[in-house]
Amino acid sequence: MAVRLGIVIVHYNTPEDLARCLRSLQDHAPTCSHEVVVVDNASSAPGLDDLQLRHPDVRWLLNTENRGYGRGCNQGLAAVAADYHLILNPDIVVQPGALDALLDFADRHPRAGLIGPQLLNEDGTIQESCRRFYTFWTLVLRRTPLARLARNSRIVQRHLMRDFDHESVRPVDWVLGGCLLVRREARDRCGPMDERFFLYFEDVDWCYRMWRSGFEVVYFPGARFVHRHRRASARGTFTRSFWLHLASLISYYEKWSMLVYAVKKWRRPLEVALHWSLDMALLAVALLGAYGLRDVGQPLFATELLPLSWYRGWLVYAGILVTVAFVLLGRYRTTGLRAGPDWGAHLKQVGLVTLLLLAGSYLGRQEVMSRAVLLVLLVLYSGLTIWASAVIGRLHRRLEEGYLALERTLLAGPRTVVAGWLAASGDLRRLAADPVGYVTDEPAPPGGHLAIGVGDVPWLGTWAELPDLVDRFRVSQVVFWQQPGDDVQIRAILVKLRRLRIRLRWILADAWLLAAGARAETFGAAESGVLDPDDGGTLSRLALRPLAVLVAAPLLLVAGLLAAPRWLRLRSGAWRWELVDLGGIAAHNDRVAILCDRQGRTLPLWWQSGLAFALLRGRVGVVGARLGAAGGAGDTAAALRDADSAVPGLTGRWARDAGGGARQRRMLTEFLLNPGGWTQRAGDGGIDRSRGRGQEVEDP
Repeated sequence: MAVRLGIVIVHYNTPEDLARCLRSLQDHAPTCSHEVVVVDNASSAPGLDDLQLRHPDVRWLLNTENRGYGRGCNQGLAAVAADYHLILNPDIVVQPGALDALLDFADRHPRAGLIGPQLLNEDGTIQESCRRFYTFWTLVLRRTPLARLARNSRIVQRHLMRDFDHESVRPVDWVLGGCLLVRREARDRCGPMDERFFLYFEDVDWCYRMWRSGFEVVYFPGARFVHRHRRASARGTFTRSFWLHLASLISYYEKWSMLVYAVKKWRRPLEVALHWSLDMALLAVALLGAYGLRDVGQPLFATELLPLSWYRGWLVYAGILVTVAFVLLGRYRTTGLRAGPDWGAHLKQVGLVTLLLLAGSYLGRQEVMSRAVLLVLLVLYSGLTIWASAVIGRLHRRLEEGYLALERTLLAGPRTVVAGWLAASGDLRRLAADPVGYVTDEPAPPGGHLAIGVGDVPWLGTWAELPDLVDRFRVSQVVFWQQPGDDVQIRAILVKLRRLRIRLRWILADAWLLAAGARAETFGAAESGVLDPDDGGTLSRLALRPLAVLVAAPLLLVAGLLAAPRWLRLRSGAWRWELVDLGGIAAHNDRVAILCDRQGRTLPLWWQSGLAFALLRGRVGVVGARLGAAGGAGDTAAALRDADSAVPGLTGRWARDAGGGARQRRMLTEFLLNPGGWTQRAGDGGIDRSRGRGQEVEDP
């Protein structure tokens, strides 16, 4: 049965401090039901056996290895069911009435998920135990050699909250983890401590997640504890504590930094770009190596070796050839990058490149390229690229094992189904996934939605909250176990996630995923369909941007020449301007002026000065989703497929698939006569305006 207070102490090699802490708990025990748990991380210092004999009422959990502070805390939290848990460092001394005061305050403030009491030094002075969150400059001035010079800087003073008297109750960013009270409901919603932090920063991360989960972190000076606060990380540079502190800092920054989050969203094109750059660099290295070997072996050859500068043009040609061959043969697929080299596929890639380079050297200026240099280059390049693939794959795996390259993943589906998948999938790090929580629309049971997995995947909300949760918890992947159906609200949520460059994955094998452009991939214990945040569309959009400018320039010229007749038609009422939502349900949050006739039909492109300006500014493209309905029309598969377009287009797949006549001619016809597809002719010959909402406006 649950007690009111569970007290968790994580201990490592400080038996004297632990003895004093346990004695103070005995002398100043709370008046409510409570239980004390000591988690020992394989201490080697003598005296622990004697403490166990002197405190038989304490539950002792003796680990055979040092599991770290965060993992030890979670072990203690799971060992005792309680309404509140108090986490104590062994160097804490409980003061009279402090525990009862802390619990009384928690009962009166239900929104307080974590409560930090006032900590005192041994001389009775107040410790700075509440802080503001780290910023980039805080990290620089606190955790680098500049710290000694910047102790009194304004940035450090603000971080340490020295503008606060530490004598009044107030919500704060975070409190030191040496002594803090956590509410059970808050822990269930937020999840336990993150075990990637072996030591340090686990308290900062927990407080940050507590705020993100809707609870407050509160500093309460009405309960006082003495804290010896040894702060081993500050004792010197290059000590073990220093490196642990640095590792935790990197993990924290990787987890919550907006810059790292943006990089993760663009990780696929960035990984491909880095891999391609490495391949090109290795091609140059292989050429230099082959040329150097040929130069050393000059006495064996009858002909003189031409200067290295003669190979410059050939190197450019070889780089283009290698790039095309590797792209066509799939070397730059990101799944392959992470998995490491596929020897069979790599031999095919290098073999094709070898044939093409040999053929090119015979067809080109033969005197430029030494055959010996070419053959040695190909051997060297084959070995170097195999080595590069192995290194990249190994680096991926090492970063994932250290939680430094994982995709923060949100799970969406029925609780029991998701829990079963988690149990069958094992350690999700091998899937490059870091589960932050799950969402479900199922009714909450009497005790509320429970955490799943091993209690470390909390319930975060419902489907409707997905976009907000993705932003709050830096999520880069959402996994679903249910079909979205044709619900317009759900479709809008999915399209918004797609536009936010979130990877969408369904643990389903349904045909609609293929229609949406998903690829099949095994994920954990099941097959899944994946919509990557970038399937090559970024490069396509960059390539089409100059085309939009080329179209917009003459269109603006023609629209200017036709300004007078356009003004006369507008003045007579034969034509009118309408403001059209660019994105509709896909939430582009922008509008463009379309020129229509009296019946509401879109006029040909040469009259559309508003579209010309929109093309020039990049608000619309030449090719993209239908204007006013990008990602919002049709079924969910079409919505998700079209949502990958950065902006709507004046023509696109929607025009090609409309039927009637040749597909390419249909695209050109829509482009010229019905740009953007704003007017859609219904079967009865009328005008269907359901794809967007027009608003009549004056001449822009």
